[in-house]
Amino acid sequence: MKTLGIVSHLSNKGLLIVRSKNTPAIGLPVFTENKKRIGRVHNIFGPTKEPYISIKLQLNRKTKKPILIPEIGTTVYIPKKPIKSRGHKKRKKK
Repeated sequence: MKTLGIVSHLSNKGLLIVRSKNTPAIGLPVFTENKKRIGRVHNIFGPTKEPYISIKLQLNRKTKKPILIPEIGTTVYIPKKPIKSRGHKKRKKK
């Protein structure tokens, strides 16, 4: 696992804001130190040297509430290896 950054705050729109030293790809999954998935990289903004990363939290399917919200000041991680996209398969023409 590769360090993404430290949790700064929770935005008004329910996105988790993280201060980072590197720029990850949008859509990468984000994990806690215990390897529990908390969401995906949603947006990158701010200065290029130390950008802010917004993370869309993973929701419980039944209750529509976030599964896990890390505390302010905790470190979050992204995978070292890029994850292959599952892309949609093209339909065969008949």
